[in-house]
Amino acid sequence: MNSNPQSASQWLNKNIAAVRNMYLSASVLTTLSAGCFIVFCWYLSLFAALWLDEGRILPDLLLYAAAFLTGRYMLTLFASRLNYKAGNVVVSRIKRKLYPALLGNNKIDSIASTLMVTRINDDLKPYFAFFIPYTMASVLVSGLLLVVCFWVEKWVGIILLVSFLVIPFLMSIIGMGAEGIHQKHINLFMKYSAVFYNRLQAIAEIVNLDNFKSQYRFLSERSDALNKATIKVMRVAILTSASLELFVTLSIAMVAIYLGLSLLGIMVGPDYGKGYDFRTALFLLTLAPYFFFYLRKFVSAYHDRNRALAATRLLMPLVTEEPDAPSVDTNETLISFGIEKLSFAYPDSPVKVLNKISLKFPAKGLVLVKGISGSGKSTLLKICAGSLPVADGTVTVNGKDNSCSRQWLNANTSYMNQFPFIFDGTLHYNVFLDKKKKCSERYPEFLNKILDKKQNG
Repeated sequence: MNSNPQSASQWLNKNIAAVRNMYLSASVLTTLSAGCFIVFCWYLSLFAALWLDEGRILPDLLLYAAAFLTGRYMLTLFASRLNYKAGNVVVSRIKRKLYPALLGNNKIDSIASTLMVTRINDDLKPYFAFFIPYTMASVLVSGLLLVVCFWVEKWVGIILLVSFLVIPFLMSIIGMGAEGIHQKHINLFMKYSAVFYNRLQAIAEIVNLDNFKSQYRFLSERSDALNKATIKVMRVAILTSASLELFVTLSIAMVAIYLGLSLLGIMVGPDYGKGYDFRTALFLLTLAPYFFFYLRKFVSAYHDRNRALAATRLLMPLVTEEPDAPSVDTNETLISFGIEKLSFAYPDSPVKVLNKISLKFPAKGLVLVKGISGSGKSTLLKICAGSLPVADGTVTVNGKDNSCSRQWLNANTSYMNQFPFIFDGTLHYNVFLDKKKKCSERYPEFLNKILDKKQNG
């Protein structure tokens, strides 16, 4: 591990650097969009005031308002596309770091690896595509509207400012325990999804061995546990949304009440005693709901932030772990390869997949490993490929200890799962897991010829 470990939020924010310009461009478009909406509200309130107060209808004002409203939606569309593209770029870069880690330091099978990549993608993309953009938009747009409101009527600005400060504070309080709930949910999802998939693949054996009822009870218990964890996550999301809507409703109601009483000359305003200016009141009342537009989206995406932080805690040990420096000659010729009293159990599992296995493999030839589903065939092969560490028993290459033997095996062997895991990218990337890495001499010559024929590898 790194000597200065990062927090989950620091690691997430570090990955934003690659798309900073995209986020900045989207922020500019979002700010211009808010400016268009402010001008739209001004023309609309002017049109309504002249119509209701003086009976004059000016279609030009309505056309101006429609033009700025269209501009607002067009700019918002371009900004959202930029933000979504930025999210895809960041997640794609993270996945490219994750792929080699899943194979090079694999403590879980390929099915669980596939589920992890899928889950990480689902949890991180909303953070970069929605939470980060909505956080920036909330600050920029709300700040712009506060400036306008304070300039026009300070008491409306004060009401909105208090809401702007209270809502994020409330979200932080609710989110204190949310990350832990998401962490438990992800752990259960990763654990039980692999179990469900495994049982689905072995359904024929389960039926033929008349083991259906016991497996049904087993899966039902796991399904209930996963459903309970999902319900806890949904409760937090509902509580967050309900709290937001409460403050939004109260804030808009306070603005409406203040403007209404000012129009009647009851409360202090710039035209106290003779009634508040109707056009100004309508303008401010139209802006008030828009003030909470991005705050609403920010609160909705706050749920995505907690998911991303929980997922990052699972991801960081894989992508930040520094590989061990090779201490053996990986080019050494294989003379002998054997296993003595090997036992193995996966983390958090009391059941030993392998128990006191002793084998001696030939230097050359074909070895067949037979066994029923779940007997440990894949685990044994991954140990022989150097993917899984051995703590109980010995795996020896040319008489060396477990650590040295694992380094040699990891450099000189390959393991192909029954359900191979194919990564995003080219054939060259799937073979070498690194774009910058050139074809090595230890790969068969025919493979180099195949890669040379493919465009960009």
